Amino acid sequence: MIFFDYYFKAHSTPKYLEPVVMCMERRYQVLMADDSTLKKFVAELTSELNSIPKAKERYKIKVDKGYIHIITTHEFTEAVIRLHYKEVLSLEGFSEDLCENLNEVAEKGGEK
Repeated sequence: MIFFDYYFKAHSTPKYLEPVVMCMERRYQVLMADDSTLKKFVAELTSELNSIPKAKERYKIKVDKGYIHIITTHEFTEAVIRLHYKEVLSLEGFSEDLCENLNEVAEKGGEK
């Protein structure tokens, strides 16, 4: 499992990147099942970024172990939107009721 534990949006982030911002904000403080789900999210994010005409040749996505950044492509490279994640090492203190609630959330696609 993966947990998104850090989100940052620079004040200089243009309004036309708002769909990308919303996509990343929704994942902040969220548990993600596995690497294949993470890859799907990155593909969704890349598609969202590429669908914005003004963003082409100005911004690109940079993904590495532990982070996803939207960076500028000019001389001074800056990560204007950042989402960092860590691998979940353990889950503790689960009761039967909590497990049922988690199953309900998972079945509804993350929304309760």
